[in-house]
Amino acid sequence: MTKRALVILILVLLPAAVPAVAESPNCTQARSMVADAQAMVEAGHPDYAAILSKMKTATGLCAALGDAWKHAYCSAVALGDKKASFYRDQAVLNGVKRLECGSGASGATQAPVPLPSHVRDKYALVIGIGKFKDPDIPTLQFPAKDARDLAAVLKDPKYGRFDPAHVVLLTDEQATRANILSALNDLIGKAKEDDLVFLYFSSHGSPHQEDAALQGVGYIVTYDTSRKSLFIDALEYEDFSRKVALIKARRKVAFLDTCYSGQAKPGAKGLFIEDGRGIDDKTARLFLSGEGTYVVTSSKSSERSFESETLHNGYFTYYLINALKAGSEPPTVRQVFDVLSREVPAAVLKDKGAPQHPQILPEDGRGDVRIGVSTVGSSGNP
Repeated sequence: MTKRALVILILVLLPAAVPAVAESPNCTQARSMVADAQAMVEAGHPDYAAILSKMKTATGLCAALGDAWKHAYCSAVALGDKKASFYRDQAVLNGVKRLECGSGASGATQAPVPLPSHVRDKYALVIGIGKFKDPDIPTLQFPAKDARDLAAVLKDPKYGRFDPAHVVLLTDEQATRANILSALNDLIGKAKEDDLVFLYFSSHGSPHQEDAALQGVGYIVTYDTSRKSLFIDALEYEDFSRKVALIKARRKVAFLDTCYSGQAKPGAKGLFIEDGRGIDDKTARLFLSGEGTYVVTSSKSSERSFESETLHNGYFTYYLINALKAGSEPPTVRQVFDVLSREVPAAVLKDKGAPQHPQILPEDGRGDVRIGVSTVGSSGNP
């Protein structure tokens, strides 16, 4: 039977993670820069432009460093920088509990702006890659079918209620690095704050590990990726997530289906490490950008996820589709997760004799999303 680690990203607010015991050299350097910024603030009359520039470097070195995002936020507020809200969201997502900035930053502690009460329009980018140009990359069984089946439900006027013209489906040969980035660039240009954006990505992946030879960088393998030139051909998780964060839509739903099993067995979705496991929190966090975004993974980080040759889908995608089609009203993300957390473990345990427990991040997210909601101006209710 085929094994895979199916990861779903439904992009909202993530609580602070427990810091790693051993910190990377980059994060150590970033903490030193934060200490310099703090000293500048405490000395009085800080140079906010210099601090913001320094914090941009610090967050580039260590994206999970909440204090760096906080200093960037406070400096941006003082300077009237339009990206202040982005820095604020990143600070909260990375564990900052208090955002008071002091008298120098006159706009300190801004209350979160409520999500728009309506959804103006919806866009989806759905990608599944099971075949690869490089023969050294093992083929996968169901990613392309998973993507096609999910896209069909999204376009169904009874369930997903997406305008078919707004659902971009890229599978196998179509899912090159250039085509994926071009489609993402289109979303950045089209989506407005009161829109909903849905992303789904299924392929091989590599993890974000501080002690790995890849210097902690995680990758998504595209159709035209060469295993020998991963740095050039694959999509870097961090770079891809930063592009996702540029999408203006306050409601972002991203499904990322990648596996880190390095055994290269037929159907095992992953490369480059020896243990099979689900996506780790640190990698998932990269895709979060504020209230209205969720991350749901198909399993715990210590578990594998599985495909079913009987269902002809991954278990997680199969029950995700069922959840989206259940009930007379479009289910919320929480309701979808309730179905997944109940059905997936039971089915996998019965068929495979193995554990698989979907996870949701954040567990206490404040905003919820109905993927199948009707848009303003459609024939359904807004």
